[in-house]
Amino acid sequence: MSTLTPRPQALESLANRLQRLLSDGDVLKQFQSSRVQFSPSISYGRHFGPPQPTARQAAVMILLEHVDGEWSIPLTERPQHLPDHPGQISLPGGRLEHNETALGAAIREFNEELGTEKFPGEVVGELSPVYVYHSDYFVRPFLAVGAGPVEYVPCPHEVARVIRLPLTQLLDDVFAVDQVFQRGAASWTARTIHCEDVQIWGATAIMLGEFARLFADELPR
Repeated sequence: MSTLTPRPQALESLANRLQRLLSDGDVLKQFQSSRVQFSPSISYGRHFGPPQPTARQAAVMILLEHVDGEWSIPLTERPQHLPDHPGQISLPGGRLEHNETALGAAIREFNEELGTEKFPGEVVGELSPVYVYHSDYFVRPFLAVGAGPVEYVPCPHEVARVIRLPLTQLLDDVFAVDQVFQRGAASWTARTIHCEDVQIWGATAIMLGEFARLFADELPR
């Protein structure tokens, strides 16, 4: 497992490199196929098709922050009382409000869910959108780089706990094998990302998987 250690001016350098890559449409298309690896077998490719006319617009934020000598990404565990995806591990984010931009929603939801007064990062671009068939959301993921560490005060109604996913763990799990899931009579396979005592799969893993494959060679080591 590699160790990610920032070089002098690493934050500015990393932000510039990620911004350059995200502005290159050909590079994005080259790595979009890697998202299929994290698509659950039971989804039948629906994550990559056009959204339904009824789809609700949403946005999430992938924040790279430097904590205790390594890069990590803050994730949230959803409380069991939420109607959509209870108990699952998600990126901070949510539904767009009236006349709100996708980026504005990603930043607002990050601040509301994690209890930050000001967004603690520099937004460098946007990854490929994902249509979540089960909850009928069309999700746009944004990427930002922050110095960290940040003292989060999560909203208890929306966040059961904050989990930091080490970037080294994410890069290793991109090449992991699929796992079998079963609920009642239904069973399916999905590639998962491991963090602490939880497994990340579904749309969140699809977005994180694309990020990892796209930027693996660009991250400071």
